[in-house]
Amino acid sequence: MRHFILASHGTFSRGIYNSVQIILGEQPNTHIITAYVEEGQDVNDLIEESLKDIPDTDPVIVCTDVFGGSVNNEWMKRLSRPNTHLITGMNLGLLMNVFMRQDDDIENMIRQSVQEAKDGLIYCNDLLSNDNEEEF
Repeated sequence: MRHFILASHGTFSRGIYNSVQIILGEQPNTHIITAYVEEGQDVNDLIEESLKDIPDTDPVIVCTDVFGGSVNNEWMKRLSRPNTHLITGMNLGLLMNVFMRQDDDIENMIRQSVQEAKDGLIYCNDLLSNDNEEEF
């Protein structure tokens, strides 16, 4: 059984998951970590709490908000945990792909989802030209 953990500084992970729910509905086995929201909260404790009931044999796909941030850095320390996959720079397009695709090859699915998320980053002003006006 696949598990998903969305982790961020503040409530970003909760908000983006709310958007996923609006578009795709409730996603089973999804855990949300909102770090630094409560005084004295320890990111390590939140991570351990999210993992405590997930067997090592189950794949875990973790999505964090920003590379180099403390939330992602703490997850990087756990990549030796079996079946753990970490993606950073989460956005809505990425999450929709990850939730909708149930490929058996998780690593390939993640790589394709990351590439599609990258391809979805577009400076729309660059699309405005006489040639493209009819496409909108």
